[in-house]
Amino acid sequence: MTRPALLARTGRIGYIEAWDEQRRLAELVRSGDSPTVIWLLEHDPVYTYGRHGTRDDLWIDDDALAALGATCLASDRGGQMTWHGPGQVTGYVIMDLRRGPGVRRFVEALVDSMTDACHACGVAGAVSDHDRMGTYVDGRKLGSVGIRVAEGVSMHGLGLNIDPDLAWFARMSACGAPDVPATSITAEGGTGDRMAVDAALAEAVARRLDLSVEVAAGPVS
Repeated sequence: MTRPALLARTGRIGYIEAWDEQRRLAELVRSGDSPTVIWLLEHDPVYTYGRHGTRDDLWIDDDALAALGATCLASDRGGQMTWHGPGQVTGYVIMDLRRGPGVRRFVEALVDSMTDACHACGVAGAVSDHDRMGTYVDGRKLGSVGIRVAEGVSMHGLGLNIDPDLAWFARMSACGAPDVPATSITAEGGTGDRMAVDAALAEAVARRLDLSVEVAAGPVS
């Protein structure tokens, strides 16, 4: 049986602004005043590290970071250091996991959704790695998942590389795996059309999580 969900697609937004909005949405979902929200967006350049990460996983100092027009923030999600920014679709899935699907299946569904989207957009060799919570092609990372669950409701979600400048990833130990190179859909021969990637990703998330999606004008109606 499918559950209702709202799908929002927005342009570039700052990480902290989106984080505040996620907390607001999570409270609405938790109280039953909103269905699941799938929010696809792009961030200004930002490095974030989760509860198992450290600032030391970013190999440049604050001055060099500022010169690049980026920031670095501690986040309340799981995982370690990652990057969000132009050329990457960030997907926040805010869902009440108390009524299913459960945390493990939820995370696996997000990973598989990225893989499905890569296949749909021309990267046939993309594969899911549930243990490392990411999508890879020949050992190169296309996308990763990092979430937080508070009082049964998920926040944060996934980052899938469409066509970012891959130099951003060379400045950090991504997810604690410095020898794993980053790649993107376009670098692997797929489409760089964000609308196509967003559509494929949204369809995959809905299918993997048994959601019936209605498109919203913004993060919530």
